[in-house]
Order: sequence, then C-alpha cells, then structure tokens
Amino acid sequence: MTRRRAVNAFLAVFLAVLAIDAFRAAGSTHQQLKDAIDYPLDVTGLWQGPWRLYGPGVDKDNLRVRAEVTFADGATASWTSPDWSRVSALRKFALARHMNYFSNALHAGKEPAWDGLCAFLARTMRHPQGKPARATEVALSLRGALIPPPSAMMLPAGPYLAFDTWQVIWVWRPAP
Repeated sequence: MTRRRAVNAFLAVFLAVLAIDAFRAAGSTHQQLKDAIDYPLDVTGLWQGPWRLYGPGVDKDNLRVRAEVTFADGATASWTSPDWSRVSALRKFALARHMNYFSNALHAGKEPAWDGLCAFLARTMRHPQGKPARATEVALSLRGALIPPPSAMMLPAGPYLAFDTWQVIWVWRPAP
C-alpha cells in the first residue's frame, strides 16, 4: 500500500469515527457503533463529551479563580486564572485542556483538584523579590458572574462580567 493510500484510509476511518461519535444515536445500530468506539476514544483521550452549545444545560457561570501564595518570610504573590474572553482563538485552541481543567476543577466537591492546583502554584510561583523562600500557604479565591437567560434581559455584547466579590474557597498548606 502506498503512503498516500494509507493516509487516505486513515482519514476515511477517522472521519467515520468522528461522524459516529459526534451525532446523537439515530438507531440501535448507530448506538452499537458508538459503544464499540467508546473505549478506544476514552483510552486515546479523543472523546470529546457532549457539546451542549444551544441545548438545555449550557454554561451559566463566568468564573475566575485567584491564588494568594504566602512565603515563609511573609511575602505574598498573586496568581489569577486566564481571562479566556481576552485570549485569541488560536491560543484557546492550544490551551483547550487548560480551559477544561479550570472548568472541571472549580466545581464544588473537587477538593483533590484544588490541592493539586495549590501544590503546583506553591512549586512554581516565584517570590516577589526573587528570594529562595518556600511557600507556606496557598489560598484559592473564587468569584463568579451568573449569566442570565437571554429572555431575562439584554446581555452586553462582550462576556458577562457582573462579578460578585472574591470568596476564599480553599486554603492549602504543604505537609511539614
């Protein structure tokens, strides 16, 4: 088989898998095909999950997270999650997994994810004066803006930014 035929065969199989997985099952045969490709897509990390852009259950929260890292000498450094509305489409594409991480980690009951984020920030945040002090505490704060349904009021052209005040949701300290 020539290289071109192999590439064409790969693309044909990929597009078929994409079509099978992307659409809601249209019958029992379609559901059986979806079930057959589910495990390989999960294992390879290619499963996308449902895309609820216009149906019920769309995102209704605009969330921001902030971390205050306190060092052994009392100095503090701040970190904030990216403002995705100000990130270019190409950069969002490159950081799609980061966007998913923040979206999933910020829901209630995700304390293990918060611990992981805090430990990462404690390791990677630089001391404000460049000193070699170790982080002794990381406090995560969250603020959000509820996005009202379109029928409730006219929304501004940009992202909905009527945020509430910062609230500390988690305080992490490294093990002694």
